[in-house]
Amino acid sequence: MIRFTEMFTARPKQTNTAGAAARFERKFYIPASKIAFASHLLAHCCVRDAEYPGGVVNSLYYDTDDMDCYQDSDDGHYARHKVRVRWYDSPNSAPETPVYLELKSKNGFAGTKQRSRRLVASELLANPDSAPGPAGGILDEAALREGLSQFNYFPRKRYRPVIVVSYDRRRFRDLLTGTRVSLDWNIRSAGVMPHLGSHGGPVRLSGGVIEIKGPSADIPATLRSMALLDTDWSRYSKYGSCVEAHLEGLGSVGRLRPSGRMERL
Repeated sequence: MIRFTEMFTARPKQTNTAGAAARFERKFYIPASKIAFASHLLAHCCVRDAEYPGGVVNSLYYDTDDMDCYQDSDDGHYARHKVRVRWYDSPNSAPETPVYLELKSKNGFAGTKQRSRRLVASELLANPDSAPGPAGGILDEAALREGLSQFNYFPRKRYRPVIVVSYDRRRFRDLLTGTRVSLDWNIRSAGVMPHLGSHGGPVRLSGGVIEIKGPSADIPATLRSMALLDTDWSRYSKYGSCVEAHLEGLGSVGRLRPSGRMERL
């Protein structure tokens, strides 16, 4: 782990080859007891995003039968991908709702995100793990492959829906650099496919995460007060953490927290 204060001198350099603009994404796990304090600190050193200050983020993640995306993330592979369909807040009364097919690619510290917008029947979002088609999912296999091909991504294995992850998000911007900062909490998941052999019903993780996204690995100087949270830079993955929580036995210690993150009492 890299302590927060070390981020002002740690400057990994990466070259993007994916075509989309590269960005650096730094994540800091926040225990449940410090989420309110974290929100206060961010409001003090940043401004709320004017266009999208907050709301609920929903994502249906797709993976192979061998869970390659999950395994690559868990193992910390240099090159890895995530495929998901994302939508925001709850569908309204309109017959169709916009969703975004997204491909996240990582090469070391640098990453890219490509996305395309499309409209789907609002009723699909009420049960996104079971429709349409026999494989389930908001997008069927043909639509998913066609969409990924637009990102110049042609997976050899079949992708199918695995899990729905939702969380509350507050969005901020650093005034000096324009770096985007978000605080995510109330992370919950459902809809794990039966082939995973999951335990129990819906899961709600403990704690939250601060994400800092920008063109550089440097943390803006205005965010130095985050050191008060006594946290460190991690590879925290909402997708990975939710999958692990579903796979762990119901009585497992630390099931709802990242590995090694037992909160002090």
